[in-house]
Amino acid sequence: MLKPRLTKYMVMMLVLMLSISNVGLATAAEKELSKIVVSKNEMSLEVGDSGSVTVTGVYSDNTSANVTISSSWTSSDASVASAYNGSITAKKEGTATVTVAYQGQSQPIQIKVTKKVKALSKNVQDLDLRTGDTKDIVLTATYSDNSTNAQAASSAEWSTSDEKVATVVNGKVTGQSAGTAVITAKLGSQSVAVDVSVEVVKRVDVDKNQINLLLKQQESVKLTATYPDGTTKDVTNLAEWTSSNEKVADVLKGNITGYLAGSAKITGKYGTKSVSIDVDVDQTSKLSVAKQSIFFRLSDTNKTATVAVTASYPNSSDVNVTDQATWTSSNEQVATVFKGQITAAGAGSTTIKAAYSGKTVEIAVDVDTARYLDIKDITDKLAMSVTGDNKTKQLTANAEYIDASKEDVTSKATWTSSNADIVYVSSGGELIAYKSGTATITAAYGGKTVKFTVNVDVPDKYEMDKKKATVAVGGTTSAKVLAVYGETSKDVSDSATWSSSSEKIAEVDSKGSITGVATGKATITAKIEGKTLTLPVEVGMASGLEADVNFVVLSAKETQAIVLTGTDGDGNTKDVTADATWKSSNARVADVKKGVITGNSSGKANITAEYGSQKITIQVEVDVISRIEASEPVLSLKSGDTVDLKLIATLSDGSERDVTDKAEWKTNSYKVAQVTKGKVKALSSGKARITAKYGSKTVTIALDVDTLKYLQTDKVTLTMKVGDKATVVATATYMDGSEANVSKPALWTSSRIATASVKDGIIQANGKGKATITISYAGVKTKVNVVVEDK
Repeated sequence: MLKPRLTKYMVMMLVLMLSISNVGLATAAEKELSKIVVSKNEMSLEVGDSGSVTVTGVYSDNTSANVTISSSWTSSDASVASAYNGSITAKKEGTATVTVAYQGQSQPIQIKVTKKVKALSKNVQDLDLRTGDTKDIVLTATYSDNSTNAQAASSAEWSTSDEKVATVVNGKVTGQSAGTAVITAKLGSQSVAVDVSVEVVKRVDVDKNQINLLLKQQESVKLTATYPDGTTKDVTNLAEWTSSNEKVADVLKGNITGYLAGSAKITGKYGTKSVSIDVDVDQTSKLSVAKQSIFFRLSDTNKTATVAVTASYPNSSDVNVTDQATWTSSNEQVATVFKGQITAAGAGSTTIKAAYSGKTVEIAVDVDTARYLDIKDITDKLAMSVTGDNKTKQLTANAEYIDASKEDVTSKATWTSSNADIVYVSSGGELIAYKSGTATITAAYGGKTVKFTVNVDVPDKYEMDKKKATVAVGGTTSAKVLAVYGETSKDVSDSATWSSSSEKIAEVDSKGSITGVATGKATITAKIEGKTLTLPVEVGMASGLEADVNFVVLSAKETQAIVLTGTDGDGNTKDVTADATWKSSNARVADVKKGVITGNSSGKANITAEYGSQKITIQVEVDVISRIEASEPVLSLKSGDTVDLKLIATLSDGSERDVTDKAEWKTNSYKVAQVTKGKVKALSSGKARITAKYGSKTVTIALDVDTLKYLQTDKVTLTMKVGDKATVVATATYMDGSEANVSKPALWTSSRIATASVKDGIIQANGKGKATITISYAGVKTKVNVVVEDK
């Protein structure tokens, strides 16, 4: 039998629980929905794809909740886009408005459905631009219905790897500064990239490779850039100039100054190319020539050139020492020299040296020697065919000489083919393709050689038309082998040998048609011309997996249900929430069961769901606070006043909650003020800091109690006779402008009690003399001067 006291206790507890329950019901009844907010107001999808939208209900008490699966979803055109519990699936090309409604509130979501892009091609592989130049990239999109759009550039999403080098708008690329960048275009799930070179020069040349200077003497050099198209530009003022030893010689925009005896190397850099000049600075003398390079043509009538050598000294005029210098040629079969007169002898290159008084200068001599040899419009590879317009090609060889002159040397060059049976090249540079294969073409002239490869009916590569395939059990899909020739491709599936790693799961015929046999995975293999290509195939499995939300914010003990949608190879969707495998990375923070997530304690966790071969992750945060704010950051009170503060916590998803009663409140001065659950009571004058802590966040409220502007009395001087009494009133003026009689709470003191004493503003004259009455209140003081005379 229960004891009377225990029975009485249980009855009291029951009454208390009923009271709490009724309060909770009353609170819930007062909570009203203010609005609903959708995570996306518009969405672009491709046919067969799905997207998710989250709906958040915001209530009158500033709380919020995920109401996605509790809302009703309708589509203005279900044949274009369907909607179910936040999952929107694109059906066919067009536009539709999905409306989500919850407890009388509704929001529209604009849906645009476009055809699925199967392939995306570009008209160029790379671009070469000058600063300020623009060129267009033409995009052609191929859709799942095999239709094409050659104006896809305007609808694609464009980006650049380096905006300082090149920018892009709707396919129009603009060069900004020297360097390289990658321009990327994305349309649907397809993307292409184009390499861009801005101010990338083929080479830079300097007019002087060696300079001799006296101290404080200057000499200028000229830097010329040559671009891939053969054009040149004076870039002396645009180049980046550096010195290996600035104490010896320095440079500014090609102007070199000698500062100290010694040697230095001056480097001029423009774009990706650079050239160096050897500088010798001497305080005694220097040796110089007017020209440091000479070019001869054996076909010219005049094959001689005279070079004068000048010796310079600091304190005297220049001296012509051409006849006194010692002249030598590194190769007299190319050119000879006698007292500065250089004579061309045969094709080739040599170095002429003049030595005098311990100094040496050099002159580079070229005779019928090409410094550069280029084959127009050819890089390292050329594709040809044994049929059609691509069977023949006329090549052009251009030579550039040291004097910057250029010449078409196609007929003068020596042309050879490594395999004339595949590609024949004539003495005039004409190519003729005879049969499939690869050959190397060589052009030689003036000591320079250029080689490139010619592929005749040989693709650059073979590739599958897709990276993976999905098919339903009993369904079929096709795979293609493409031979890629530069920017074009050809279907060569019939020439490939096809096989399946598991015919119990997927079968494939001789043309690449795949049939799903049973649920599982298999690998389809195609072999062609010694190449092996593979294609992963999933039969009867989800090709896509999507949750209605990817980020969940909860409080402890709060739950939220996730809807998981699987998509098969035909684009059909299915709720697979109950069939998926669910796991939590940290069950202490949050656990999950059949898609229902429960918050346990503060922290973060990842919820994973697996279905078929697909896996998704949902981030969960439980009581993760991004910040807390007090309703008042600063308080100014009077003794005895009370004020209620509110503490609002903002969670990681942006929602707000009143955590006043849950926070830890403290004051650093209990004499000045006390605080309990946000209620602050001022006790006495002074300053204090009120702190509120919730989770890992803390906020501080500055508090002033009885903060005065000033303290004053109604009398500042008194003349009294011994035995007299006088009353003085002390008035406090606060920061808010209000006033109060503080005569009694103030502290009154006398500098000389024998003359005058004081209590609560009443002054007693005791004896002849002078005294100062000091009044103190809330840290502020004022004074009254008293003079006491004889009766």
